[in-house]
Amino acid sequence: MSKTITPWGRQCKAQLAFKGITLSKLSDDTGLSKTYLSAIINGRVVVPNETKDKISQALGLQQESGSGMQILGSSN
Repeated sequence: MSKTITPWGRQCKAQLAFKGITLSKLSDDTGLSKTYLSAIINGRVVVPNETKDKISQALGLQQESGSGMQILGSSN
């Protein structure tokens, strides 16, 4: 009973690796448990947008209108 990782989840994983952030640090920053964060990022649970927003903010991701996520502070 596994779900497929979403594009948002892939973005989160990329940011975690790029910034060298651990799930422990993300857990401290968001107030969510490491187990719950892992389940959310890997698409095993569906959560409210507010929870995704909290994670996105901690990772420096920003919701773009209609087209997914972008990294905050990136220049185009």
